[in-house]
Amino acid sequence: MEDKVARGLRLKIEFDLLSNAEDSITQAIDLLAWQDEPNDARRLKQAVLAVAHGVELLLKERLRKVHPVLIWENVDKFPSLSARTVTVDIALSRLCKIGGLKFVEDDSDLIKSLRNTRNAIEHYSWNTTKKEADRIVGQALGFAVHFAKNELDLDFFGYHTRKDDTFESLLESNPEFARSFNERYENRTKTVAQSNFLCDYCHALTVNPSTGACKLCGHWMDAGLDDPPF
Repeated sequence: MEDKVARGLRLKIEFDLLSNAEDSITQAIDLLAWQDEPNDARRLKQAVLAVAHGVELLLKERLRKVHPVLIWENVDKFPSLSARTVTVDIALSRLCKIGGLKFVEDDSDLIKSLRNTRNAIEHYSWNTTKKEADRIVGQALGFAVHFAKNELDLDFFGYHTRKDDTFESLLESNPEFARSFNERYENRTKTVAQSNFLCDYCHALTVNPSTGACKLCGHWMDAGLDDPPF
């Protein structure tokens, strides 16, 4: 029988954008819901990093759905892995201008503030309180869960968790997440996407269903579009 070491050497590790984002968001959920890390400072720092990483990748995955070239900062370098992918600011801008999404100001500010907090942790120093850290993670996770569901059809509470009551534990452990989640559930217009269609010319998901105009290449399609919206 093949030994464990040999099997481990052949293990293939692969994360696409969406599964990479899902892994980070799931890590943040587990850190908040189950609190296996007894040190609150370490636990919340890890949760902030995980949710910030996950949110950035969710935005890039949604941008990739519009057109894969758009996730590269310099589109001429697509698909070189040695080139830079877009920043959070550019991702938001392209999702709005090309992808047809609308973000309320609060969400844009939240995403940018989350990026700044992550940068402070990773590159300098971070001073905060448990209350503030809980608020950062809770609000960011509330955005991530709804954005993933509404824009990418990814349900974080549909996967098989190690305990059946993960969602309930998360709501109880972080009131900020509970408030954010409930507000978004009651008002699903927080992040609204126009139902864009595929362009017959550039094949991007950027055709306005009302006008038939492609926001990326400028071509105009017939009003009676056949391709289903995303």
